[in-house]
Amino acid sequence: MQAKQKGAVLAIGLIFLLIITIIGVAGSGHSLLGERMAGNNKQISEAFMAAETGLVNAVTWLDNPDNEASWGEVDVSRSAINAIAVSAQSGSAARWQIDSLDFDDDEATIVSCGAINGSAVRRCISSTYIKGSGGGNLAAMNIIGNITDFKEANSANFTVTGGDGGPALATNSAANVTLITNKIPVNRMQNYVGGIKEVKFDDPFGDPEKMNQFIEGIKAQYDYLLINDPSKAGSIRIGNGNKMTFDLGTKASPKITYYEGDVTTSGNAAIGAGILVIVGNLTISGNILDFDGLIVVTGQSFTLNGGGSNNNNVIGAIVFANPVKTGDSWSFGEANATFDFTFNGGGNGKTAFTYDKQALSNAWALLSDGNAAKTLWQVDSSSSGAASKSKVTNWSAYTN
Repeated sequence: MQAKQKGAVLAIGLIFLLIITIIGVAGSGHSLLGERMAGNNKQISEAFMAAETGLVNAVTWLDNPDNEASWGEVDVSRSAINAIAVSAQSGSAARWQIDSLDFDDDEATIVSCGAINGSAVRRCISSTYIKGSGGGNLAAMNIIGNITDFKEANSANFTVTGGDGGPALATNSAANVTLITNKIPVNRMQNYVGGIKEVKFDDPFGDPEKMNQFIEGIKAQYDYLLINDPSKAGSIRIGNGNKMTFDLGTKASPKITYYEGDVTTSGNAAIGAGILVIVGNLTISGNILDFDGLIVVTGQSFTLNGGGSNNNNVIGAIVFANPVKTGDSWSFGEANATFDFTFNGGGNGKTAFTYDKQALSNAWALLSDGNAAKTLWQVDSSSSGAASKSKVTNWSAYTN
């Protein structure tokens, strides 16, 4: 009887041992599965992080003023952004690339995808980039339209200085950039601090019809001021010997000035601040142009000559643009423009065009609320907050 009991204990022990073994094997299997799931989740997270890195690089590239001229160029823009990935991801297990980039007016839809080398894991992020508005995307000097000729000032005392990382001289076509840079001697390129670049101008300066509306809005306010508040309206008058006299305000009391006809500073200084619109040509001939704010010239020539001891300073921005309507269509500069900087630098005089956002903001503030010009032209530092920085919206992640 005792022997039989000993056999039963052995059998039961073996059964328990089998059960424990099965549980152990099962637990080990679950542990391995858990490790695999954790590893897979880690790869998924890394793929999403890589996609986010691609999105950040795309937004940074689109925000860069140097790349403004490529807006709307899908292949050029996507290739340039993906080139950053090639140089930045050498030796990395996770990688990203911009799968697609589609432009629609002031918006761009970006699809950035991340993947892990040696794995089938791939995750993507889709988002909408919206361009910021404000300032018109202006440089210190802006030439919008066709240029016939550009003659460089042969003097170290002539400078054009950009701001906020933007160009010194901005224009709306690659052909203009080529023409201008070919005309400037190598030893004078340093006079253009920020360079000469093609940009796509914001409203109203990027659209000839809106530019015309902008000028008409300024004219409307100027006409109103002449009758209702003449102390805030500037003036340009022809005096003795056909010399022009100028009342363009001061930094403390800026004015809005609108003038139809050619303007020359020969004989008298043009000193002021605010907004100056010249519907005609502008010649700065051996005398002073000292202005803080926005100058708009719609004529077909700009001549700067002389030198001597006079200092010419435009702080803010000067825009040369000629919006023309032919039938139902608007365009810039149907009649080509000539820019003649015959500045010999004699004496101690200096001529400087310097971009300044605050000067432009002050000029913008002169316009009445509801005026078409104020609505069309938005400045980042304006109190209204109407202008905006670029932003990214409609963020969504998915498996690809």
